[in-house]
Amino acid sequence: MKIQINKAVKDYIRGELLITRNHLNICQEEMAHRLLMSTRAYVSLEGGKSCCSLITMLLFLSRCCADQQAFLEGLFAVLDSVEV
Repeated sequence: MKIQINKAVKDYIRGELLITRNHLNICQEEMAHRLLMSTRAYVSLEGGKSCCSLITMLLFLSRCCADQQAFLEGLFAVLDSVEV
């Protein structure tokens, strides 16, 4: 079950990163800089190879996300949708 939750959260955050970066019209290097991480680590997030830490998610919410409430509601909906 935890593996399913991890995949669902990773996919949701990946999608939000892509949407936000495109909306901000910035490159991967700039997004990585805003999230205080290497470009390589950010590319791994965007590519779905890894999931972000809590700190990275909080940085995303505070520095990049235009609608934090909508992001969190979407995240909670994803969590609720995973079969337990």
